[in-house]
Amino acid sequence: MTHRLARSVHRLFADRRGNTVVVFSIMAGALVFAGGAAVDIASITQKRAQLQAIADGGALAGAKEFRLGNADVSVVGQVAANYANQALGSAGAKATVTPSVDDAAKTVTLALASDVDTFVLGMSGVSTRVEVSATAKVVGGAPICVIGLQANANSTVLLDKSSRLQAPNCSIYSNSTSPNGLMAKNKAVIQAAFICSSGGKWSPGPGSFNPDPQLDCPVLADPLSARAQPTAPGCVQTNLVISGGTTSLNPGSYCGGLTVTAGATVTLNSGVYIFKDGPLLVDGGATLNGANVGLFFSGKGAVLDFEAASTISLTAPKSGDMAGMLVFEDRSSPSGQVHTIYSDNARMLLGTIYLPVNRLHVAANKPVADQSAYTIVVANQFTLSEGPTMVLNTNYDQTNIPVPTGIGPNGNRTALTK
Repeated sequence: MTHRLARSVHRLFADRRGNTVVVFSIMAGALVFAGGAAVDIASITQKRAQLQAIADGGALAGAKEFRLGNADVSVVGQVAANYANQALGSAGAKATVTPSVDDAAKTVTLALASDVDTFVLGMSGVSTRVEVSATAKVVGGAPICVIGLQANANSTVLLDKSSRLQAPNCSIYSNSTSPNGLMAKNKAVIQAAFICSSGGKWSPGPGSFNPDPQLDCPVLADPLSARAQPTAPGCVQTNLVISGGTTSLNPGSYCGGLTVTAGATVTLNSGVYIFKDGPLLVDGGATLNGANVGLFFSGKGAVLDFEAASTISLTAPKSGDMAGMLVFEDRSSPSGQVHTIYSDNARMLLGTIYLPVNRLHVAANKPVADQSAYTIVVANQFTLSEGPTMVLNTNYDQTNIPVPTGIGPNGNRTALTK
């Protein structure tokens, strides 16, 4: 009896199968939890990276709106939010999107938040809500209002004979590496927020530059080189001369050019005017007006010519292929041509003057462009002489004429700050 009892007790303690099941069950549960937690953490990490990339892109998209002078704070925030919502939709994701805009600091912050579906972390009381944010702003120096594109000329940007170029809140660049590529002589003065020459020297005169130019600046690529040129339709007029009287003209191709003379007053209706193989000449006390017009010059002899006895008032288009472009020279135009502004009453030239092949020469006795919210010049060469004062304002917020990308405030870049 005692022997049989002892054997039974021994078999009871020797049989560990029940304990093994208990231990295995505990270990299996822990492994499942750990595996589920690992999957959850990976999902949260992936979601965080996805949302951060969208927040970064949205903040940058919103900040780019600040580069437009007429940017509206509500529009800036909406652009950032729209970017995020579109990106989320494309990814099949959802998140709460909250933009905030600091108009004074010119920053855009975009916050995104989303709950992540999990296996075990949520049931364990661990937060599975992902929250990210990004802040972007426009960075860089003063907006660009003059670029002389010619890289080796002696007078890519030249002022002579008491002329003045006043650009107190924007930058002037000469791409010329010549020591005389940036010049102000014979009592001429260039005043700007920043003056830069690609050359290692510049030609000074007493008080000619304010401030002194920075030297050895990098050559700036033509910021408008990718801008599409207008397409020339058939001629609406050929060798048109308007002498005296008052009339209005419609957009189209003016083959052989257009002459406005003998006291005539001509109003250009809004749209694009193409001057092919002939000039736009205004002289003889004539007046040329045009709101939201773009002037495109193509071919031999197709130049701007505003003579002294003329009155000019022009603003660039608000939209379309020529938005922000007041004057646009065909890139295939013959070289050696000169576009001239001699007018003593050309105070409204609102927009961008783009002459990638030839020279703009200003020689007026009274201020030019001083009543424009902004005027920007991108030309192969830019020269002033005989005492004119050309004023390049930067009142971008006072007009609905957009500034082309790459110049003005759009010449600066956007960057993430956090």
